[in-house]
Amino acid sequence: MRSGSGLFLGGLAALAGAVGALALLNRTLQRAGGDVRLPGERRHHRWEGHDLAYTVLGEGPPLVLAHGIYAGASSAEFRRNVEELSQDFKVYALDLLGAGASEKPARRYEPRDVAGQLENFAKEVVGSPTHLVASSLTAALALPAVVRNPRLFKKLVLICPTGYRGALDRPSGRLGDALYGAFRLPVVGDALYHALVSRRGIRFYLERTAYHDPKKVTETVVEEHYRAGHGPGAKYLPAAFASGKLNLGVGGYWPRVANRTMIVWGQQAKEPTPAALLKEFLGQNPRTAYRIFRNAALLPHVERADTFNREVRDFLTNRV
Repeated sequence: MRSGSGLFLGGLAALAGAVGALALLNRTLQRAGGDVRLPGERRHHRWEGHDLAYTVLGEGPPLVLAHGIYAGASSAEFRRNVEELSQDFKVYALDLLGAGASEKPARRYEPRDVAGQLENFAKEVVGSPTHLVASSLTAALALPAVVRNPRLFKKLVLICPTGYRGALDRPSGRLGDALYGAFRLPVVGDALYHALVSRRGIRFYLERTAYHDPKKVTETVVEEHYRAGHGPGAKYLPAAFASGKLNLGVGGYWPRVANRTMIVWGQQAKEPTPAALLKEFLGQNPRTAYRIFRNAALLPHVERADTFNREVRDFLTNRV
């Protein structure tokens, strides 16, 4: 019969083995990351000592595309828009810090980080007033930059923006703090994140939330998000998003935006819904144009790409 100390030591050994196996699995999954390339020339820019990757394609007035923030996010979100829009614009598709092919530091991301990147990118890389297309949470996080420096930006296209009526519009509380702390743990946090960005987890999110038509969530789409969501440091930006650390209420910014803006939404978006938020956005800034896309959810630029590209091109070139 084993003594109490023997059982204790055996338990410790088993626990150490389990932790070691989990750490090994985490390292293996980190190596699953890969680059998802868009057509065009890949370039790099330094921001606050970190490397930002972006793709340039086309000639004409500048247009910056800024993807949303979620697990597996990258500029590949605009894979169905870049080539079409590059026929009329010089398109800059940016990977935000912590996403895609950009550097992924172990940073405590805050709302000001996204606004700072977009403001700096427009000033230092584009170098002249640029149109901006921004998706979801990034659309809200871009507004402080537009208000601070409106001459850096021309027209705005905001895709399913957040920031009003409970849609990522307030700082997270204790639950968010606890979740953020769990994500940042070295072994357990990595395992938690890798469960979130498993192929099954990615498919679940895309089919249930991002897309209206689940048939459009192909193996290729899942694999793109899977590759973008893995790699050293890949967890830190999505962890900040999932725990509410990037939430921003736009009530103090949106009414002050003087730039001509078009808001686009998928009619089947569940959260936030067009009915819940469009009234708020239009009421606070009545100069705003809007388009509702049928048979689309949070990614109308993907599910209804042809119509989206045409509407954006017409809006930015004064055809409407």
